[in-house]
Amino acid sequence: MNEASLPAGGSDIAGAASPGAVSRTVETLLSRIARHEERLCAFTHVMADEARRQAAVLDALDPAERGPLHGMVVSIKDIIDVEGVATTCGSRSRLDRVAERDATLVARLRRAGAVIVGKANCHEFAFGGPAFDLPFPPARNPWDDELFPGGSSSGSGVSVAAGFCHASIGSDTAGSIRLPSSHCGIVGLKIGNGRVPLDGMCALSPSLDSVGPMALSVAHCAAIYAVIVDGNGNAAGAEEAAAPRLAIPEPEWIAALGCSPDSLAAYERACAIFRADGIAVSTVPLPSLRAIHAASSVVMMREVADGFAAEVRRDYLKFGEVFRNRVLLGERIPGRAYALALRQCRRLAGEIARALGGISALLLPGYPVGPTPLTTVDKFYFLQRENLNVVANCAGAPTLSLPVLRDAARRPLGIQLMGGSGGEPRLLALGKRLERLLAYPHQLPFPEAETDQTKKGE
Repeated sequence: MNEASLPAGGSDIAGAASPGAVSRTVETLLSRIARHEERLCAFTHVMADEARRQAAVLDALDPAERGPLHGMVVSIKDIIDVEGVATTCGSRSRLDRVAERDATLVARLRRAGAVIVGKANCHEFAFGGPAFDLPFPPARNPWDDELFPGGSSSGSGVSVAAGFCHASIGSDTAGSIRLPSSHCGIVGLKIGNGRVPLDGMCALSPSLDSVGPMALSVAHCAAIYAVIVDGNGNAAGAEEAAAPRLAIPEPEWIAALGCSPDSLAAYERACAIFRADGIAVSTVPLPSLRAIHAASSVVMMREVADGFAAEVRRDYLKFGEVFRNRVLLGERIPGRAYALALRQCRRLAGEIARALGGISALLLPGYPVGPTPLTTVDKFYFLQRENLNVVANCAGAPTLSLPVLRDAARRPLGIQLMGGSGGEPRLLALGKRLERLLAYPHQLPFPEAETDQTKKGE
């Protein structure tokens, strides 16, 4: 199997100045989509003609006019508006709701030279799934199409891992960027809450919602982060002048996660690599994951119900079983319980922030277990056990997910680096450092000819 090429992202790519480079790349990716999309279901809508038009415009630009993402091909999670395309949110209730304008973050991507190739499949309204009674079949893990790719940004993770695009924009309310990144073996950045305008995105739980890029490399995530936060590609920030300091939770906290041996091996490998590279690693106390999970779940369930319960009751059959059941369950949460949970989240967020004071990043497992069979994922899996991923959502903190190793069946396993408010540049710098030390072999999950690799600008 051939290794996927990983250019740094932006106009500095070798070959980007060659005539017709972007158009050739788009055709390569569209050809790959045509061969594998029916099996993997990564998209709700492929914008083939629009992508070709965008590529032709970019190819005609003078080099001085090219943006920092020139020629980067991107998919957009189908809860985010792309002008002229339906924002279906994976729901029968939204099939005809065509966006009149781009969401701000999409407009920023376009101005920076990105090519939008399609709307990425997702769980219904980014909450509930996988489900088999929706207008689109659930996305499938490209490493094994019988496995769950993670949700709710499932199509985003699949479209990147399968080499259908260079990057995707996902959303994250309770791990929806980081879980598919971990299960699909790609890099995902949950940007800190409030850093990116969320207009043009269907809100799920306003207290917890965030967005971010998913890509094959930290460099691609960094380039997109700089564009969608600032609009001009200038938000990357300076790296730490002082030596980075890494924190890990106390052993009892990690033990309570019930990690599989493979997941624990990925976590321990990353920790060992950082230590071997001279990075100081210390142990910090964290609030109870059970408390974080309980408070965050109450907030999320009630806010989802506030946003959708009236419509679900009015047009019950337009929604999938999983989503409508969750919404109506959330409706039963009393207002006083929601208010208490919201205060609890804020208190716990303060405790997490204090624990991370003076620390560059907190190292966490990517997810306690690897991907499971798609057809056996429980409707309420996120409530069955304490969800590690909600720690970052409760704290509103930026978090970077990276692949570390593959298990015996070649399924990817990753880790997370969580930072403090505004800590994205430090996380990205640490992520690049770990990526370089790991030399993780990003590969396509199926054989391709040497000329058919995910390579932007060539």
